[in-house]
Amino acid sequence: MKKWIVVLFFVLFALVSCGQPEAADINIDTVVGDITAKYALNDGFLFTSSSDKLGEYLDEDLILGYYGDAADVPDFSKIASYCVYIDESDVDVYTDVGIFKMADPAYADTFVEYLRARIDDKIAEAVMYPTRDIPTLEASVFTVYGDYVYYVCAENVQDIVTDIRTSLEQ
Repeated sequence: MKKWIVVLFFVLFALVSCGQPEAADINIDTVVGDITAKYALNDGFLFTSSSDKLGEYLDEDLILGYYGDAADVPDFSKIASYCVYIDESDVDVYTDVGIFKMADPAYADTFVEYLRARIDDKIAEAVMYPTRDIPTLEASVFTVYGDYVYYVCAENVQDIVTDIRTSLEQ
């Protein structure tokens, strides 16, 4: 009986291990920078954990404003590094591209829920305004890939997702 339990444990472990792709260790600042250049995303803000200048990284107020609410914010201590492009210069069109390397990969699914909530809030707000680009919001992609979480809300969503995925698969 013990042998079967041990065998079952190893089979389950193998199945769980196979479910998570192995991601290349990438420079997320470069990947997001290349995307903003390639798709001419110049009107928004770039926030990166590699910066030490206020306004160039997500401080507590920006995390609260972009990814949380007064009662609940994501735990950025579980994120090793990030680079995010957020463009809200046109109230009718939203463009967000973010890559996060998780310090705690077990937190990835929870973090994705915060990212989804951000876009869901924008969709709920957008239905009140007929000029808002709701299809782009609804087409947003949220992905856990190895130790990385990325999300894309943009007009070229599939092209940008392909670029990120290609970087992670190298």
